[in-house]
Amino acid sequence: MNSLTAGLLWSVLWMIYIFLILKFFPHSKLHDYPKDIQDASAIGKPSEKQEKNAKLFGAVGGLVIFGALIVFGLLHFHSEPASFLSVLLYIFIAAMTWNVADLLVMDWLIICLITPKWVVIEGTEGCRGYKDWFFHFKGFLIGCVYTTIIAVLFSVIDYLILRFLIW
Repeated sequence: MNSLTAGLLWSVLWMIYIFLILKFFPHSKLHDYPKDIQDASAIGKPSEKQEKNAKLFGAVGGLVIFGALIVFGLLHFHSEPASFLSVLLYIFIAAMTWNVADLLVMDWLIICLITPKWVVIEGTEGCRGYKDWFFHFKGFLIGCVYTTIIAVLFSVIDYLILRFLIW
């Protein structure tokens, strides 16, 4: 599977994960919304059980998502040795595909343009932050930094597994 296909699959996993968080644990994503939405939010303080469930879901979801990124690299490079740079480029493209999909699909299309009820936090209906395209672009730029860090980290993991366990 090429890196773009891996990135698109990774994007789908991320989108499902985020949808489930917004549906069941919206309090855990409130910090990702613009300030006016955070201020207007009618979400109460989560109970200990809700907080525990959100952390458990986040941990399991993170394992699935980041485990998939590792598996994509291992599957792509398992048959013959490759350079670390090749592994890094593959993982970087896959990860950056998600960052771009997050901006274009999740943020600009779904949140800014369509704004379905499932992204609107209780008490924030009509807030201007839902149409703040630049807010999401700034998030994308910050995501570029995190994406690069993730790509380096997971490329090292993949490369070490490939080099010492598979090749």
